[in-house]
Amino acid sequence: MHKKNIIFTIMSSNTFNEILRPLSFDIDSAPSGLFLTSHNYTSAEIDFSERLVLEEAKRLNATAVFFRRMEGLQSSIPQVFIYDNTSRSYSDDDLAEIHRKVWSRGIVPIYYVVDDTQIRIYDGREPVKFSKNKLEISPFDTIEVASAAQGLFERYSANLFFNGSFWDQDVAKDHFLSSKSAENKLIEGLRKIRTQFLLETKLEKDLAHKVLVLSILVKYLEERKDEKGNHVFPHDFFEVYEGSVSFCDVIRKGKVVELFRSLSLHFNGKIFELSKDDEKQLQKTNLDKLARYLDANMENDQYAFWKLYSFEYLPVEIISRIYQEFITDREDAVYTPTHLARFMVDESMPLNEVKNNFKVIDVSCGSGIFLVTAFKRLVQWWQKDQFERSGFIKKPKINKLKSILLQSIYGVDLEKDAIRLSIFSLSIALCDMLSPTEIWTELKFEDLEGKNLFNKDFFDYLANDYQSEYDLVIGNPPFEDKIKNFKGTISKYKLDVSYSIPRNQIAMLFLQQSVKLLKKDGLLSLIMPSGPLLYNVTGCEFRNEFFSRYEIPQIIDFSLLDKKSLLFESAVATSVIFVNNREPKEDHQLLHITVKRTRAAKEKLYFEIDHYDLHYVPQDIAVDDKIVWKTNLMGGGQLYYLLKRLQNIRTLGDYLKEMKKKNVWYFGEGYQVAINSRTKTANFLTGKERISSSDFTEKGILKITIETEKYFVRTREKNKRIFIAPHLIIKETPGEEKFVTAYLDRDIIFRNEIFGIHAPKEAKEQLKKIEEVLKTNYFLFKTILLSFSSRAGISRSASTVLMKDFLTLPYPEDEKELKLTKNEKIIIQDILDYRIEELSKGEQAQINIIKVDATQLTEFGKVLCNSLNSIYKTNEKQFNPLEPIQTKAYTCFPFSYSGNEYAKEGLQKLSEKSIYSLIEKEKGPTYYRRVLKIYQNKEEIFYLIKPNTLRYWIKSIALRDASEIMIDLINSGY
Repeated sequence: MHKKNIIFTIMSSNTFNEILRPLSFDIDSAPSGLFLTSHNYTSAEIDFSERLVLEEAKRLNATAVFFRRMEGLQSSIPQVFIYDNTSRSYSDDDLAEIHRKVWSRGIVPIYYVVDDTQIRIYDGREPVKFSKNKLEISPFDTIEVASAAQGLFERYSANLFFNGSFWDQDVAKDHFLSSKSAENKLIEGLRKIRTQFLLETKLEKDLAHKVLVLSILVKYLEERKDEKGNHVFPHDFFEVYEGSVSFCDVIRKGKVVELFRSLSLHFNGKIFELSKDDEKQLQKTNLDKLARYLDANMENDQYAFWKLYSFEYLPVEIISRIYQEFITDREDAVYTPTHLARFMVDESMPLNEVKNNFKVIDVSCGSGIFLVTAFKRLVQWWQKDQFERSGFIKKPKINKLKSILLQSIYGVDLEKDAIRLSIFSLSIALCDMLSPTEIWTELKFEDLEGKNLFNKDFFDYLANDYQSEYDLVIGNPPFEDKIKNFKGTISKYKLDVSYSIPRNQIAMLFLQQSVKLLKKDGLLSLIMPSGPLLYNVTGCEFRNEFFSRYEIPQIIDFSLLDKKSLLFESAVATSVIFVNNREPKEDHQLLHITVKRTRAAKEKLYFEIDHYDLHYVPQDIAVDDKIVWKTNLMGGGQLYYLLKRLQNIRTLGDYLKEMKKKNVWYFGEGYQVAINSRTKTANFLTGKERISSSDFTEKGILKITIETEKYFVRTREKNKRIFIAPHLIIKETPGEEKFVTAYLDRDIIFRNEIFGIHAPKEAKEQLKKIEEVLKTNYFLFKTILLSFSSRAGISRSASTVLMKDFLTLPYPEDEKELKLTKNEKIIIQDILDYRIEELSKGEQAQINIIKVDATQLTEFGKVLCNSLNSIYKTNEKQFNPLEPIQTKAYTCFPFSYSGNEYAKEGLQKLSEKSIYSLIEKEKGPTYYRRVLKIYQNKEEIFYLIKPNTLRYWIKSIALRDASEIMIDLINSGY
């Protein structure tokens, strides 16, 4: 099939090229990102990660692959497979089988089939349909080559994949869904099977899990075959089990124990080993339903999903993910999604940076997802080294694979199941790299437990077994804070904890202690809860100490992907911290990357990281500053410097403490009612008039009720004068247009969603003054509250703040200190108009779905030029905006440095083609950036080329662009 397909591709290339040209796919241009699977490209034309994908694509019969080339060390991302069917060599049945493989492998979410009259577009995330023992698949769109309007070609143009904007288009909205991916559908089906299997067989949970896992492994081995049709098992392998012809036959004939026993002897390593008790229990159990689940040959069976898969093509990481389903449920465990594990390994072990004698340890290995991914990367390093020597991609022999595994891969976990499943995962990874014949004739599984994988508490391992010998420490430690026996753990294992761990958070203890495993200059990469790592006040001491002792090259902040199922199955804000085991230099800068919620991230295609998500934090600020992380999350740039200026002003909290000391003022939150307990009573609360939070709105106090509760957790007895007039009451949730406040000359009580300030009668004007300052500076203060709050927009709604956040607001003696500059007003307005909504709605926020219009571009151009002209305007010249040009994928905005009376017609209007020529000339063959600044110094013109989405063209971004352009001009001698 491969030879036939390669010959066919070469013969039809001219027709194929002509049909693809209107879609801007250009096989003859390396910078275009489109590469043929049949072509032998040089290392100057493609990098090794692309070469490996082309090999995979060739297995799937694809003619070409379109890559999106990423900036920095991140591997290129395959976006589209293209199949040349111009000679009609693929039947509908062939295409259905190809789709089943593409879906199972999960490399690309979309592929095109090109024939001589039409281009069919398929959703690679959509499973095949299974009807009457036949696979069926349909394209979700078709382009008739002869009659299609230009707009239809543009909808699926290469240019949209070039910068990733295709995934934000309306056409992608109902397709390429993570919920329909092979991984998700397999897990969904597996959960149903597990539940039903436990009910029907009455097996003990652990044994039932083991049988299911072993059955998936046998199914995988049964379906593996090479291009010559050779399978793992000999053709008559199952016959010895009463004439069986398949694994499912063996199950139906009640011979599964004998099969597992035989495989255990054959493969060694205890993979298939069952205890005597387990064997007896299985021999007494009817497992016919298991066979039904696995072959699903009953029409309309709810378990027929097995038929949708090609197990031969399922990635080993997905099989690791399957096994993860069988680990004992742990409240403190946050399981790692496959694409995040790949991303972290990509960042920690870049494919183009081959290293020898490299040792990796996962400090909480779970199902082994990191170990499997790291093992694959180590093998790819070996392959890259061999390719550079020979010019061929070689598959390592079994002894080399075992050598890499045994010398380089290590893990620790407290759960016995986790170690067992890690061994399973690594065993399948080993199988995936061998031919079926090699698996059967040469493979003997190693018993890794106690040698490479350790079933013990990590801190026990650290105390008794470790040496500082690892090049990479990676993993996802358990998340649990306020642990009761925390000090006992430290004492038991004699851990050196010279600075405090915030909230007794176990993950932070893992971070602090794991560094000890590293060689000098080794790298650590761990998933951490964002709150204690970056945002909580309780983490300040930890950050100060840890960031001072070790060099932090980058923190990738996924806090905006904290909603359930966006990244993890539970709702948790996370970050990935990278740590080099060396002291940071004074001029070190930490890169804080704030990953946005895009559709690509939501559907687990890849993480979209663009220019404006990158924030470089100087070492001294990273060590000592509390607000830099949150301001970066909200856009960064000049917001940080605005808030630092305001931090020098007396705060409301300072003022209230001063007045409390001098004039018997009181301030504090309202009382808290007891739930299901009888703790405290308070006559000054029960039966008194109260304001509820829901009846306290921007329109005023809507209703006053009587407090009927008798028991309270916190009565505020020592601070009860906050309920006495005169007092100012403030709702902790800011309103849409103003703060919810009320000055009252009557006594009133309120619960803890409201806080109050009481002053003596002679000071009531000062209370009114506080209310007035809050009202007058609402927009500024709301921004400050959101920026200073450690939980608003992180673990809670963006509007959730506390009294302590209000107390950080500036309250100067002279209100002129709160006056904002023009640029500061722009920053505040953009946060209120766009960023707050983005914190809660992510990819559905207006800033991420609206296409920038002419008016918004005009405003952007004015702000940018005004900022530049504040430095560069002379009597003869100034910066001026020229006419923006918009394509389906980009907006290109040119600016000139010319006289006041410049002529727009002096600059020829750029065509879409000429814009892409500019981009290709700038980016060269190596990578693509979403945001480009291109300078033509001779003509004194520069171009900003960015996606059309509004978030790239708001006025605060114009200020950031202007600052960066100034730096570029200074570096060029202007």
